[in-house]
Amino acid sequence: MKTALVLSIACLSVPFTPAAQAQQQAPQSFAMQEFGRFDSHEAAEIEAVLKKYEQALNASDMKGVLKLYTDDAVFMVPGSPSAVGIQAVEQAYAATFQAIRLNLNFQIAELHLRSPEWAFLRSTSSGQVTILANGAVIPSANQELFLLRKVHGQWKLARYSLSSTLPS
Repeated sequence: MKTALVLSIACLSVPFTPAAQAQQQAPQSFAMQEFGRFDSHEAAEIEAVLKKYEQALNASDMKGVLKLYTDDAVFMVPGSPSAVGIQAVEQAYAATFQAIRLNLNFQIAELHLRSPEWAFLRSTSSGQVTILANGAVIPSANQELFLLRKVHGQWKLARYSLSSTLPS
């Protein structure tokens, strides 16, 4: 699983299609669908979750990453079984942080608030991955889909899936 996580996050296995290229080159903006009491404050809270995730991921900060997830979270990367539940998510990130160091920047492509408790966010990320075993630095580019749930007044990551946009 460790090797699969490294390869998945290092973005080496998913083909890059012209359609994906066209989509990736679209302007980086997001759409918010209003539902009752949602406003720009809700969107800003969700954007802040993604920024905190980016910072914790780049710092290999296990506690920082885990506090952003729900207890029943699911983390899905190509080439690995889904990590279901916070303990499995923790194991997946532990393996990742032991194998690689990330330097990624996330950009929101779209954000939709679907109810008072649920939202989804589609993003792209780009940057570099350092393989800790040999010091190799390789490019990284992904597309991500996050499903967020509001728990005790705070937005948290409930589901997260990513795939590479780099050529194989």
